[in-house]
Amino acid sequence: MAITSFAFILLVQLCSIINGKSLPKFPAILIFGDSTVDTGNNNYISTIFQGNHRPYGENFPGRIPTGRFSDGKLVPDFLASMLGLKEYIPPFLQPYLSSHDLLTGVSFASAGSGYDDLTTAASKAIPMSQQIKYFEHYIEQLQVIVGEEKAQKLVSGALVVISAGTNDFIFNFYDIPTRRHQFNLTGYQDFLQSLLQNFVEDLYNLGCRKMLVAGLPPVGCLPIQITAKSPFMRKCIEEENFYAQSYNVKLARLLKEIQAALLGSKILYSDTYHPFMHMIKHPQKYGFVKTRRGCCGSGTYEAGPFCNKYHPVCKNASKYVFWDSIHPGESAYRHLSHLALKKLLHHKLSHNKTH
Repeated sequence: MAITSFAFILLVQLCSIINGKSLPKFPAILIFGDSTVDTGNNNYISTIFQGNHRPYGENFPGRIPTGRFSDGKLVPDFLASMLGLKEYIPPFLQPYLSSHDLLTGVSFASAGSGYDDLTTAASKAIPMSQQIKYFEHYIEQLQVIVGEEKAQKLVSGALVVISAGTNDFIFNFYDIPTRRHQFNLTGYQDFLQSLLQNFVEDLYNLGCRKMLVAGLPPVGCLPIQITAKSPFMRKCIEEENFYAQSYNVKLARLLKEIQAALLGSKILYSDTYHPFMHMIKHPQKYGFVKTRRGCCGSGTYEAGPFCNKYHPVCKNASKYVFWDSIHPGESAYRHLSHLALKKLLHHKLSHNKTH
């Protein structure tokens, strides 16, 4: 298979980074959020949002459905591998985690989750507020393994990745208008970001210092949103994309303010919107062919329980930006992971000094 020019450039850059020994050093990676970073926690709770069945995991080693909502790895897995920690990030709720797994990082994320607790009312996913409580249990386990002082040092040095928000808008505003009687769109943006700020401050108070917070993707380009609102033309929903961008502008500004207020913290905004939109607008540069349909089934509505063994999958998932009607495929996540690594390198997030 030929390597696209963009992928080749990334490969050269990654090799030069490794050869120059300038890769950031983190003792662990800690993950919070929704299905984009859930490596299998939903396998262990009662919810319909599960990816523990085929064809999920179609391109994962052993073709095993792990609970990841993709055909293969997610961004946390790629980052852990590129940073030399381990190949895969396990879910925190997985029974019998080894000491090594706990010491090098886990995911607390849950598919269907969001900052707004109302988002998980119907799905029964793990809300962000509960993910914090699981994190407290995690710290207690660390203290048993290495002692309080070393546990604190590990948490303060860990890379914390937070990725959520899309479900809040889809479940509470766009598709199910549960919050519309309380807020207009800009008001709901502010409400969510106040919850996000509380979440970041809770993590800080528990010892976290180095955080990468993802913004919203182009929500209006998710195949399921296109199917609901532009089933024949298959065009991205511009209004939803506009508000995703305005949310992200606010978020980038807010994170700088939070960092300034939290002594010793380094809190970066991770832009997923523009890289994702670039893949959709210029698919040939990444080796993609399909950008508005997922690989599973018709690619227009199948996700979670509807993406199953009874639905055929495309012949080559790497040609599709999306795996199902909501989630990117492993190929898209790989590109986003390289960009996230470049962000970490540029801002020297692993350095102890903050500026």
